[in-house]
Amino acid sequence: MALVDYTSSDEDDVDDDFDQKHQHNEEDEKNITTKTSNSNNLKRKRSISCSSELPPLPSKFHDLYASTVRNSTSDDPSLHGGRKRVIPHIEGNWPTHIYIEWYPSTIEFRLLSSLISKVVSLKRFEIQTFLTSDLGVPLPLHVSLSRAIGFSKDVKDSFLNSFEQAIKSSGIRPFEIGFSGLAWVPNYEKTRWFLVLRLNIPKSNALNKLLHVSNKVVEEFGQPPLYADSRASEYGTKIAHPSRDVKNFKAKTQQKENFVDMVDLSKAFHISIAWTLLPPGQELIEATERLTANELIRVQEIQIQTKEIKAKIGNVTYAMSLAFATTRRSSKASEDEPTVCVSTTLKISSPRAERVLPAEKPHGFSTGPTIG
Repeated sequence: MALVDYTSSDEDDVDDDFDQKHQHNEEDEKNITTKTSNSNNLKRKRSISCSSELPPLPSKFHDLYASTVRNSTSDDPSLHGGRKRVIPHIEGNWPTHIYIEWYPSTIEFRLLSSLISKVVSLKRFEIQTFLTSDLGVPLPLHVSLSRAIGFSKDVKDSFLNSFEQAIKSSGIRPFEIGFSGLAWVPNYEKTRWFLVLRLNIPKSNALNKLLHVSNKVVEEFGQPPLYADSRASEYGTKIAHPSRDVKNFKAKTQQKENFVDMVDLSKAFHISIAWTLLPPGQELIEATERLTANELIRVQEIQIQTKEIKAKIGNVTYAMSLAFATTRRSSKASEDEPTVCVSTTLKISSPRAERVLPAEKPHGFSTGPTIG
């Protein structure tokens, strides 16, 4: 008779110990997994909260990426949403634009997007936003202080030096910009219509003073001033001589500006936020006013801190601080060759660099007369 092989009590104890250890290991793994998951969640929450509290990027960083790819050396509206070049490109000229730049914060961006969405919801015609690029990247907005002008290689540096000196001697300090209303306005040729935010008159009348300084320097170098037909040209349009005119003008710019002959152009200042190729009818203007009333109230709470003026010459951006009156160059681009700027951002020949004229009613909606 064969013997039956029974397990010993010692083996039972070993098995029990193994099972208990196995269970403990599984529980430990679960606890570790839970702790790891909780730790990851906390890290995510911290990263989200930290990212929302990150300060805005410095202006100098944005200037490094202000230039765009050259799409064509000739005017091709099909590359730019049907837009046509208003100021023809002159070979050898460096396109130039003077402006105040504003990068809306995340909250400000949402407010502006909501406002534009209300207008788009009318579905009367296609409306293009200035808030983002074709790839959905947020773009800066601008307050123009010059028209789309241009200088030869021999003159551009002299112009920049004269403009910088004029800003230094102006005595204009940093200020805040607020919004007064919304309006539809055309460019001079009425080839495009812009949805713009009108600006309040800031303390110390800084916008009028900056435009006054800019127009004076621009005219001295033979270029037309911004809103030329809204003011009497003090010097007239002439051909600037790179040595004679700069030498005569240098003494003027070193003297502190008293703004005695300054013209009030407060109604002209604006920030464009969208555009269309078709003129808005009275029905659309009234609908825009009605639908955006609530959004506009919130937008009017925005205050833009203005601490510097920018001048973009070719593909190089210069920033002049109102607080320290210093200039910095912030681009790796070569200065040996001029550029043709055909861009969706507000640069020399971009939509927002075109001349947008004031309407008669700065606090409401108006198609407004153009100024010839």
